[in-house]
Amino acid sequence: MNMNRRCQPIPRTEIDASCSVPLLSLLGGGLLWLLIGCIFALIASLKFHAPHFLANDAHWTYGRIHAAHLTALLYGFALPSALGVGLWLLCRLGRMRLAGLAVIFIGAVLWNLSVAVGVAGILCGDGDGYESFEMPRYVTATLFVSYLLIATCGVLTFHRRREDTLYPSQWFVLGSLFWFPWIFSTASALLLCHPARGVMQASIAWWFANNLSYIVLGFTGLASIFYFVPKLLGRPLHSTRLAIFAFWGLALFGSLGGVPDGAPLPAWMVSLSMVGTVLTAIPVLAVILNLYQTARNDTRALDTDTTLRFTYVALIFWLIANVQRIVGVLPDVSGLTNYTWYPVAQWELFHCGFFAFAIFGAIYFIVPRLLNGSDDLPVWSPRLIQWHFGTMLAGVLISYLALLVAGIGQGYFLGNPDYTFTQIMTGTLIPLRAGTTGDLLFIIGVIIFLLNFALLLRQCRHGRTEKAVAQRKERA
Repeated sequence: MNMNRRCQPIPRTEIDASCSVPLLSLLGGGLLWLLIGCIFALIASLKFHAPHFLANDAHWTYGRIHAAHLTALLYGFALPSALGVGLWLLCRLGRMRLAGLAVIFIGAVLWNLSVAVGVAGILCGDGDGYESFEMPRYVTATLFVSYLLIATCGVLTFHRRREDTLYPSQWFVLGSLFWFPWIFSTASALLLCHPARGVMQASIAWWFANNLSYIVLGFTGLASIFYFVPKLLGRPLHSTRLAIFAFWGLALFGSLGGVPDGAPLPAWMVSLSMVGTVLTAIPVLAVILNLYQTARNDTRALDTDTTLRFTYVALIFWLIANVQRIVGVLPDVSGLTNYTWYPVAQWELFHCGFFAFAIFGAIYFIVPRLLNGSDDLPVWSPRLIQWHFGTMLAGVLISYLALLVAGIGQGYFLGNPDYTFTQIMTGTLIPLRAGTTGDLLFIIGVIIFLLNFALLLRQCRHGRTEKAVAQRKERA
């Protein structure tokens, strides 16, 4: 009986219709938080070369604005968007309707309310001071519960799947779903509820930030890439075994990094972090080789589809960010670049380049199917897509290159006794101003996408109205 149930196909339109309300609440809320986070980032960037800007109110000091920016980006945009895309992939690949629609919607609302309270608390000075984990203690419980509500529905959807064969994207999504509750509960317990002593707090904070970025968010971005590249090219993935090898390699070695060279920790912890980061080169090569072999004869087709264009650019950014991360932990390089803008540039490229582009590529494919629920899909504005892609790409590249140049120059001059600290900080103002320009372009790109999204909603609503009128005329 179970085999008969699994053999019965469910139409894709019915699967997409089951995801509509909860996933649009996750993705739509995430996009609004992305805009808010980018505005905070622009304000924080302006303060480096315009320190008197919004200087009369403690709520808008750099420390609070920067923490609010990271919180809005990671918890407001990245995690809900990762959940939305991940749940849709589990439904499509499992050929099953989404389980617990009302529970997911409640979890999404509770999550967004918690993030709003957390960001407001940070601006009021209640942040806990751990980068990437700035959330005040009084919202961590609601965040954890709301995530568990959504993730549990994802696991139930996977359990009820009608396709027994697992695809690599499902591995990455499930890994992300299970990884976040583990690291978040551990960090909450050891940093907020029962704080560890001494430098162990710093090591736990570094461990959490590293796993949140490179495992939780990185796995979701790769799940999207592994799904859309073969699907939209109309070719099977080159090697499923190579993808699974990359999954376990990234899970094992990628989770060990995050501790900077020179940290006040036992030498074995710093060395283990460095070795783990360097060994991620093996699964990184496996991912690139696998996807290159998949698209080898159709590389020109990567620019023919909007989702593919965003997806392969995201893959390039992922490769560059990982190479920079690996090179940055080498002793000869870390001595030059540690505690400069160099790791900030790498962080920006990974999150605003790789992850954001992968999510936007997925959204361009998923959202029209969620809105319509039929084969007659609403169409994005091609001109706005071009402007969105161009402004976001220019913003990410300008910001990344400016911070990279500032970091390398800063590290070089800090090691030169002929330059005073004031001279070095003044010399970094030019690339920081260029970085502000990149932040502004990124915001413009987000606004263009939101405008395109609004036009898509209007088009879908207009189409439903015309359909309802036609049905009434037929009945009459």
